[in-house]
Amino acid sequence: MKNQKKESCDTQKVNSFTQIDQIPKERIKSFFARDEVRHAEPMIDIIFPSVAFPSNKIFKTIGESRIREMVWYHHELLLKTKVGKLFPANKEAFKMTVDATADFFIEALGGENIFTSVHGEPKLRVRHFKIPIDENDREIWLSMYKKTLKEIDFPKEHLEEFWNWIEPLSIRMINRRTNMQNIKRHYWHEVKSTF
Repeated sequence: MKNQKKESCDTQKVNSFTQIDQIPKERIKSFFARDEVRHAEPMIDIIFPSVAFPSNKIFKTIGESRIREMVWYHHELLLKTKVGKLFPANKEAFKMTVDATADFFIEALGGENIFTSVHGEPKLRVRHFKIPIDENDREIWLSMYKKTLKEIDFPKEHLEEFWNWIEPLSIRMINRRTNMQNIKRHYWHEVKSTF
């Protein structure tokens, strides 16, 4: 047993039903029920980075209505991507979704507790679990935020603080993995030249 090769995220091999097609067919037959009890290794699919919630300076600078406009602008961009299919097709349901997201942003950026008073704690991964969001969807979501921030002329003096919140926060929406590679990070020092 000591020399048995481990298959876990430590060795860059994947043990998940989403990638079971990579396991040889002859191994699948003997993989499950046997005479003795066996245990699968514990596995962590994402290690979430810390999230630095911004100060209320952004809210004081741009206010509630501009935050709502920003969230709407971002969602309208998302509708034009493959991520758009994740949103409700019904216009009223879509509006409710975007308004709830705007409420979250307003509260997170220093406004009143208009999100948590209605919806409770954010718990982004759990809240989105019915809607499969993978690493690629997160990349699109984040790139559309870059575009949004540029096109709405977000105050330059607050870009870094906003980005340092939104970038790690976006990882917490991923609820489906397509691989076991580390989630790609987009640190401020790498993206600031795009603004």
